[in-house]
Amino acid sequence: MSWLACYLLLYSGLFLLRRDVTCEEYQNVDSTIKLQDVVVLKCAYPQTSKMIQLSWRKNVDGVKHIVAVYNPSHGAVISPPYSQSVSFLSSSTRGDLELRATAADEGCYQCSISTFPEGALLKQVVIINPDTFKKKFSRGQAADTQVLLIPGNNVTLSCGYLNGSNVIQLTWQRMAEEEINMIVNFTLSQSFIGYDYRRRIQYDSLPYQNLTIQNATTNDVGTYSCHVVTTNGNWTKTFDVGMEGEQSDVPPPRIHATAQVLPEGASYPSGADLKMFLIIGAVAFGSLTLVIGAVIIICVKRRKKRKGNKKQFEKVTTERSNQRRANPNSYSNPDTYDRANYSGMEQQEEAIYANL
Repeated sequence: MSWLACYLLLYSGLFLLRRDVTCEEYQNVDSTIKLQDVVVLKCAYPQTSKMIQLSWRKNVDGVKHIVAVYNPSHGAVISPPYSQSVSFLSSSTRGDLELRATAADEGCYQCSISTFPEGALLKQVVIINPDTFKKKFSRGQAADTQVLLIPGNNVTLSCGYLNGSNVIQLTWQRMAEEEINMIVNFTLSQSFIGYDYRRRIQYDSLPYQNLTIQNATTNDVGTYSCHVVTTNGNWTKTFDVGMEGEQSDVPPPRIHATAQVLPEGASYPSGADLKMFLIIGAVAFGSLTLVIGAVIIICVKRRKKRKGNKKQFEKVTTERSNQRRANPNSYSNPDTYDRANYSGMEQQEEAIYANL
């Protein structure tokens, strides 16, 4: 191993020694992931401050095991036990790892980012076997409410527990097929916000009855749950959050809720589809308007032309009639002649051509 790799691993180990925790001691876990052939460990450096160094480690009974280290100046180093199974994803600056996992990779992992001026950022991730994951996070019933999000907009979920109840604990989680993300875990002694949501959620007041996720993305699609423990009993409500324009197999909601509710099999068209329909409709309407306008103009012109021809014909006919009345023997009226003088004209012509 090169001196640079030794330096990075030693520096990371000394940094983590001051912040050593185990899964049992760390009650608030940011993400719980189901063990499978390929597991992605997401650290997601927020890039709001300068990164000094990023490192991943695995905690086993309080013992630190360095998995990987990334330094912006010196690059990435993978610890020898993981060199064949771990690699940084395409963008190392985000700190996401790809792990080709086996049963031995179950356990608690921690991503630590040393930044300036914010200091240390920590994210706790747990990998558990599929059976435990299914038992712990199985839905068991349909979601209470279906909500559609539009990327870039905010999406608000309302837990809606009974008024007047004294809240002992309230937990918001996002559940997917392979990962569970903690959003909020509120108790009387603490208020924990998950690593991925610390800069993205809004709430009216404690204890987070109405939860707003700002600037929603496709990564926010999934099933959300709100679990409340009160002095009057427990309350759990689930939300199926999908993309607007996509079909959902979620059954119709069982109760009324403040979020948007859709009947079974229904979906709203996407913004792109609506825009396309509007454009096609506008083009069709404009083309139809032009055709109708052209037909109307042609008909009007033809009608005017016919009227003009009729008037011209009547004018010419009237003039000819007037001329005939005024000059009945005029050569301009070849069909009218003086029958009384016709024979005299013939006699004159015969006298002019007599034989001498």
